[in-house]
Amino acid sequence: MIAYFVKKSLEDNKMIRIVYDNKSTITERDIRVLSIKDNRITAFCYLRGSKRTFLMENILAAEFTKIEDMI
Repeated sequence: MIAYFVKKSLEDNKMIRIVYDNKSTITERDIRVLSIKDNRITAFCYLRGSKRTFLMENILAAEFTKIEDMI
């Protein structure tokens, strides 16, 4: 199911919210996927304000976010 949200973010240029495990530190991030290659996702991370790379296997959950409606 996570792959669905990641692909829809890329296809539709939509922001999604992910729960991410980075070396046992769990963070919640709003991202917009820019590209997918193998298990690596390049996305704009709104938490850090820059492009970041995420590993698909480290995404614990994903959902669409309503933040776009407020922008």
